[in-house]
Amino acid sequence: MVFIKESNINDLLKYIAEHDMIDLSYVQEQIEMKRREEILKRHQYSIWHNNKEDVWYSYLPDESKPNGRKKIKRKRKRDLEDIICDFYSSEQIEHETMEKKDFSIESMFYEFMKHKAKEVGSGTVKRMMADWARFYKPDQEFIAISVQNLTKINIDDFFNAVLERHDLKKKAFYNMCGILKQTLEYVVDAEYIEKNPYRVKINKKKLISSSKKPSEREVFWADEKERLLEEMERRLQNNPSNTAPLAVMLDFELGTRKGEILAICRADIVDNRIHIHRQLVEEFDTSDLNHMKSKGFQVVDYTKSADGDRWLPLTDRAKKLIKRVEMINEEYGHRYKDFLFVKDGECLTPDAVDAQIKRGCEYIGIPVKTMHKIRKTYASTLLHNGVNLSIVKDMLGHADESTTLKHYIYNIEDSTETDNKVLSALDPQNDAKSDQSDQNIIPFAKIKRAENPDKSTLSAL
Repeated sequence: MVFIKESNINDLLKYIAEHDMIDLSYVQEQIEMKRREEILKRHQYSIWHNNKEDVWYSYLPDESKPNGRKKIKRKRKRDLEDIICDFYSSEQIEHETMEKKDFSIESMFYEFMKHKAKEVGSGTVKRMMADWARFYKPDQEFIAISVQNLTKINIDDFFNAVLERHDLKKKAFYNMCGILKQTLEYVVDAEYIEKNPYRVKINKKKLISSSKKPSEREVFWADEKERLLEEMERRLQNNPSNTAPLAVMLDFELGTRKGEILAICRADIVDNRIHIHRQLVEEFDTSDLNHMKSKGFQVVDYTKSADGDRWLPLTDRAKKLIKRVEMINEEYGHRYKDFLFVKDGECLTPDAVDAQIKRGCEYIGIPVKTMHKIRKTYASTLLHNGVNLSIVKDMLGHADESTTLKHYIYNIEDSTETDNKVLSALDPQNDAKSDQSDQNIIPFAKIKRAENPDKSTLSAL
């Protein structure tokens, strides 16, 4: 008996083929026949002939059918066998493909994001990719783990390591966790794994306390607001064709999101109210997730959430500002559909108003605050002047009052005004006056909520 080393087998086969010592086509045919016999042998259903119809029948597995199978038929038996062999061959190919598939967390994340991009806006995809690059990509050891081998301990160790490397508040941390959570949910839905190992088990003491920021950083105090409005007027005088300063001024009267005010149309204004139901968003090319480029801004017919679709009352100041915008557009030929804030045939971008408010704050010497701080000033002003919290929530387009109260309500008076108000409230003379007027106090339970929130809001502003 001759023994051939395994390393020499390929060389031997190559030599035989090159010197026509064997008929390769015949060998291939024999291999196919053998394979065909094996497939038909393990086919779980019988193959039978219907003499009346002169047709051959069998079944193939099909989980979508109630009985888990589907009937197939052909005139010739060989044709029927071809269908059976093709079915099991494709099943085998799929199985082999699955065996070769990269099931690492990183690979599954990118597969999930391609799916996610079909469901959400490109801005959301970009934010998730930024968090992936910041928190996940640096940990190559973790993202290389196969989801089929991933354990809860792996996840615990990773999340705690992230908290060691980064100072994160609760919201930022759980946003970061959401990337892994959604990826693993996708992996389960795609039937790559049966059980989701996701959990969050961390040392919560490592999270930065989410204490509320001081009012002076989050809202415009009365004197700051007046000075900023005067500065916007000055900037408008210097560039009378630019309506961006008027957008800043108008937002003190509406409290809208930046993208919402830039998407206002004339048709949204009906009598003394304005309909907020669309926004300006930046779109990104998601074809290359690692290098997403901006495709520019476009108006979409929805707001940040369903509760963002709302009607706001217009103050006299708001109506005058809108009139001024319309006059400027008319004088300088600004046209883009029916939108108010336009230039060069398109809507003003968020950068345009951001630049105005940033430079304005710097010029008048106050801390630089954003359009979002105007929104918080609007909300705080309403509540400060007696507007019901539920109404304030509706004016902002929030889903619940807790969001409004926790993140948008601040003291709009400076320290001197605040101290005077507290001292006045604690004045004994006020207690005496209060005792004398107790009989005139109406129990809170009998106070009827304002029937017209528009009037309540307008009087507060």
